[in-house]
Amino acid sequence: MTRDASTTGHHIFISCGEASGERYGAELVTALRQQNPNLRFSALGGAALAGAGVRMVQSAHEIAVMGLTEVITALPELVAARRRIWHHLKKEDVDICLPIDFPGFNLRVAGQAHKLGIPVFYLIPPQLWAWGGWRIGQLKQNVDRVGTILPFEEEFYRQEGLEVVPLGHPLMEDYAHYPFDQLCEERESRFHDSELPLIIGLLPGSRKQEVSRLLPVLKVAAKMVQTWLMPRPVSFVVSIAPGLKRGPFLSYVGTGVEISQEPIPQLMRRLHLALVCSGTASLEAALAGVPHDLVYLTHWLNYQIGKRLLRVPRIGLANLILGKDMVREHVQEDVTPISLAQSILKWVNVAQARTTFYNDARRLRQMCGQPGVWQRAATAILEFLNERSPVG
Repeated sequence: MTRDASTTGHHIFISCGEASGERYGAELVTALRQQNPNLRFSALGGAALAGAGVRMVQSAHEIAVMGLTEVITALPELVAARRRIWHHLKKEDVDICLPIDFPGFNLRVAGQAHKLGIPVFYLIPPQLWAWGGWRIGQLKQNVDRVGTILPFEEEFYRQEGLEVVPLGHPLMEDYAHYPFDQLCEERESRFHDSELPLIIGLLPGSRKQEVSRLLPVLKVAAKMVQTWLMPRPVSFVVSIAPGLKRGPFLSYVGTGVEISQEPIPQLMRRLHLALVCSGTASLEAALAGVPHDLVYLTHWLNYQIGKRLLRVPRIGLANLILGKDMVREHVQEDVTPISLAQSILKWVNVAQARTTFYNDARRLRQMCGQPGVWQRAATAILEFLNERSPVG
């Protein structure tokens, strides 16, 4: 007979490389323990997973890099991390490997697990529908099952011959019961009363490289907005992602700007507008109904390579899901203080643009599914373990 994964103490290795993935990993651990308290966990991750009582094999903070130039710089840390994780997978009787997002590193983790005979269930798989399509063979060879989160991904991966579990988007855990209409009404009342201050969020990303490139530009754009809107009061909030230190932010923005470490869903409740680095945070702003512009700025070489590989006309997740330009995308040369400041002014001055945004956001929320993502994922993982458990 097979071992029942709902009662046995299987060893699960989770691999997360950045803030959003690690947060999801911690929520997944909670859901798995609810269904099976006997499970054991180890991980590549950070404070959130450690706080969930997971044994940490490798800190993700040392390897959370993106782009060719950053990878080259961090190569010694990346090599050391791989060796540590490979040794762990080989020696610690891991029953299943759960990579979460972070494809540049996690595809290698999946490949090593596969070589060792460890089943791999990849949650939030690489966005091969956007770029890197040549890696689909690597994914099919090394991954047994994928858990998708974007509405169009299920069909894409099924057509590629992969076993797919559609989960719905994890952000709906925070935003399904969000007081969306109430907060949108409150924002609109603020726009119509010029004596009330506008609070504008600056979200420069979760990686050190993103912050160092974007925050100086955002700082100048904020000063321009403040000047152009005078005498209307405007305040700015810079969001620090988990794992990043407060000190560098102070050096970038100086005094007079609030620096916040509060969770993004909590921060979104008090924002009226935002400038957001491309990625999960931009989708959060859309689901929360915060009018914003998306910003993407990388090293010149990374950009030249990336634009030749990109297979989709947009990079923003909300824009991709809706198949339209819900928010403006400022990419590379368009990431200038004056361009960003002018976009903020448009949101302030054009009520119809905000109305269209709110209507798009309502449709987006419907398309992203229902809460319960990690409970569904936990059930699928334990069922998969039951299928793969050896006869005892």
